[in-house]
Amino acid sequence: MTERITPEKALAAVRASDDGLYGVLLEHGTMELGYYRPIDSDEQAPHEQDEIYVIHTGSGVFIRGDERIAFAPGDVLFVPAGVDHRFVEFSDDFATWAIFWGPPGGEDPA
Repeated sequence: MTERITPEKALAAVRASDDGLYGVLLEHGTMELGYYRPIDSDEQAPHEQDEIYVIHTGSGVFIRGDERIAFAPGDVLFVPAGVDHRFVEFSDDFATWAIFWGPPGGEDPA
């Protein structure tokens, strides 16, 4: 890959997506890099793969299972496959990079 992925390209991918919330920027094997910019609420369901969020802009609270985690730009949040999670109480400028990888059900941590 020689092309640079920028926040501007990420926002363009979100605008061009079917839902206007999540744009895919790169796929390689089981890995997918996306950019997520929810509006008003986050209605996502648990994912089949492990996931990392890298907060780009904004702040709020991340719910992962029974945990409530405050987040801000630059924070990194991990979600194992199948775990219920969502962003709440987030600012209007909230956006995050999302990285999925591994087999359905997640990787074996051992």
